[in-house]
Amino acid sequence: MRFLAAGNISIDLIHTEAGTERRVAGSSIYAAVVARRLGAEPYVVARCGRDVELDHLRLLVGNSLSGVVMSESTTSFELIYMGEDRVLRLLSRSEEIPPRSLDNIPNCEVGLASPIYHEIPLDTMREIRRKCGFLGLDPQGCIRLSRGDGTIEFRPAENLDEYILLSDLVSTSRPEIRYLSGRDGIEGLRSLLDRGAPMVLLTREGGSDRYILITEDLTLEASAIPPARMVDPGGAGDASTAAFLVEYSRTKDPLWSLWMASSVSSFVYEEFGVSGAATREKVIERLREFLLRNRPDLYRRFRERLEEISYEA
Repeated sequence: MRFLAAGNISIDLIHTEAGTERRVAGSSIYAAVVARRLGAEPYVVARCGRDVELDHLRLLVGNSLSGVVMSESTTSFELIYMGEDRVLRLLSRSEEIPPRSLDNIPNCEVGLASPIYHEIPLDTMREIRRKCGFLGLDPQGCIRLSRGDGTIEFRPAENLDEYILLSDLVSTSRPEIRYLSGRDGIEGLRSLLDRGAPMVLLTREGGSDRYILITEDLTLEASAIPPARMVDPGGAGDASTAAFLVEYSRTKDPLWSLWMASSVSSFVYEEFGVSGAATREKVIERLREFLLRNRPDLYRRFRERLEEISYEA
């Protein structure tokens, strides 16, 4: 399975209760690493400066970097976390991703367009759509506005409906849904359906205790599986969205995919940056243990998938 991950690469300065780290990040990197560790082949479409070491990126996501365009600068954020709440400050910004970045990208079964600061113009989004069989959109970067000191505030997104209509799934978080839809909670998610999103995913990022998936016909929930320790909350939404997309494309089972997203994101919390992302075997092992203790009904329902490691041994 080929997975397209679109969105600029960043170098982030991360402050949490566990300490301070500077890491290569960006939604596309979180998504690509998770997709790869779940067994997909990622293709990254992004811009970054020469301060990002491509050899390091290849260690993370493999050799599929033909969609990375070098720029004068790399987008950089400072993130200050208080629990799962954060203050976000833009330190530098790279340019928009041009449509030509996708010229050498093959058609992919699934993809995620996840801008971090207004870098995916509509013509590039159309080209991403053309390349992907099933396409997710996390419009987080479309609602960010940098003030004079770089501090990020949220504002309603412009032209959001055009992006939604090019997507098969829209992913968002509890703090951001009101800026995308004008409403909070389930009402906010349903308003995105009304605007053309076939599926809407609410991730744990921002402190939600559950994942929610809604379509016109169903509403599904999965508990947020707790991490073994809390180090860095960043990237949990990107990671879980990528996991949902990979698993849904593989199984067409939305409930299984939602629980896998929860298990994947629990590992991301445990290390700075993307280094906590776990292998498929570890993700399934944690999910199996959680369901055995807390949801034996779902363990029975998913037993064959949860025991696939044993079958493959």
